[in-house]
Order: sequence, then C-alpha cells, then structure tokens
Amino acid sequence: MNHECGVITLAVEKDYKKAIALALTLKEHSPSLPISIVCSNKLTNFVSPYFDKVIIERSDLKGFEHKLYLDEYSPYINTFFFDADILIIKDILPIINLWSGSDYAVRGYIITKEKGKKISNFGLDRINALQLIDKKEFSVIDGAGHAYFEKPACKVLFNTAREILKEYPKYKANSFADEDAVGIAMTKLDIKPKDNNAFLGSPWCAQKGSFKIDTNKGICTYVDKQVGIIDPYVVHFPRFVYPYIYTVELKKIFKKNNVRIGGLYSNMLVEIFTGRVLWRLSRLKKRLF
Repeated sequence: MNHECGVITLAVEKDYKKAIALALTLKEHSPSLPISIVCSNKLTNFVSPYFDKVIIERSDLKGFEHKLYLDEYSPYINTFFFDADILIIKDILPIINLWSGSDYAVRGYIITKEKGKKISNFGLDRINALQLIDKKEFSVIDGAGHAYFEKPACKVLFNTAREILKEYPKYKANSFADEDAVGIAMTKLDIKPKDNNAFLGSPWCAQKGSFKIDTNKGICTYVDKQVGIIDPYVVHFPRFVYPYIYTVELKKIFKKNNVRIGGLYSNMLVEIFTGRVLWRLSRLKKRLF
C-alpha cells in the first residue's frame, strides 16, 4: 500500500472498539481516504474487517511511545493520525488541503514565560523546558488526539521527539506523555501549532447543555467555553470524558453499519466508576496523607 494520503490510528485491547467506530465514521464522511491501524497481533482478527491495513505494533515500545514512531508505522506519504477515541463528523479533506505542505501540523497554542498554562497535565514545567532548550515560546498541544504529517520532511520532528524521549528525565515531568515530548520538539524546531478552532471539538469544552451530536448525520454543534459556537470536523472523547454521550454515539454508529459489538455499556460503567469515584478517592488520599 502506497497511497498518497491516508489515516492511521493506534489501538490496544481496551479501545479497539472505539477505533472501529473511528474507521466507520471516516468511511462515511471521507470515503476516499484509506485507514490503517497499529495494534497487537491478538487484535488482528477483530479489527481487520474495518481497516485497509493492519500494522503489528513494535514489542519494544510501550504506551505513548508508539506515537513517536507514527512516521515509521504509516504506509502513507501524507498521514492524518487520530486517536482511537475520535469520531469523524464531516469530510476532513478540506483540512488536509489547508494543512498540505506542512512537515507536521497539529492544533494548539503558544505560551510564553509571562503568559499561559505553565504546567502540563503530566507535570511538565514548560518554563523550565524553555530554559533548557533556550527558547522563548512553547508549542502546547494538550489532548490533541491528532496530527498531520508529510514524508520525508516530518522525519526531523519525529527524530527530535525520539531524542527527547531518551533524555526525558532531565525535564523532570511527573510522567512521560507524547504531547509534551512533541511539544518540546516543535518548540525546538520553531514549529507553531495550527490555530483552527473549527477543526477539533470535545464535549469537555462545551457550555453546559449546549453539546449536540449525531455522527451518522454529520452533525455536531455546541457553544465552546472560550470561542463561542463550534461546528467541528472531528470530535474527541478522551477516556472518562462524557462516556454516556460517547457510548450512545458508538451504539448508533454500529447499528447503522450492521456491526455487532458488545460490552459497550459495561465499558462505559467502568469509565464512569473510574473517573468519578476512583480518581476522586485518589485525590482525597493525596490531600489527607
């Protein structure tokens, strides 16, 4: 397979059903784009009917590290990566055309030493990072769940991110996260994030009661807490973020495509319990002890 442009995603056992929904919504709204999945060998039989290519993941990598090797995993010249928990709402070709020519493109924003969120969700002190790499502005891509990149130019970014992984302890973050490592790499290379509020949406960002979605009909609108009315191309449902709304959409997507996949509501209950009970108990424990 050597398509000019395609989509790739990663999946593990706990989210391969989400990846199937991503594939189905892509084929619904951007049918000209092929999609590949990177996963373990034991998931091949479950996912292969829904993807154009199954790529077996490297056994020497773990967790977020796989995202730093997307350039090597991808069978496409130009690639759009999406997390498994993203749904395609409308044709993404206009975004590809808009971002075409970019070595590496992802939506985000810039912070400086004087202004912006200084500590990442994974405990990276961005001001300290700026000092370590001698830069004045940091490229923030928190929770992006996506990236567009073109070969061979993207190699510089990925090589830089992989080098950062090797020396990550010096940045003194609480834990490793690809979004922080790639943010450091983008900063070092002076790659600024794309400022495109209309591309990516999430119910996490919606004003209470404003989020409306019907993926099968290509509809999603809400009032964003920061920028107003949003009509996104894709919607990100990070784990523990509105699992009921997401599960209802998954059920509708699978029903429309005559796909029989069980366990969705039990998975939803696990996410609700983990996100609303276990996390709160963990935070309470830290305060008390």
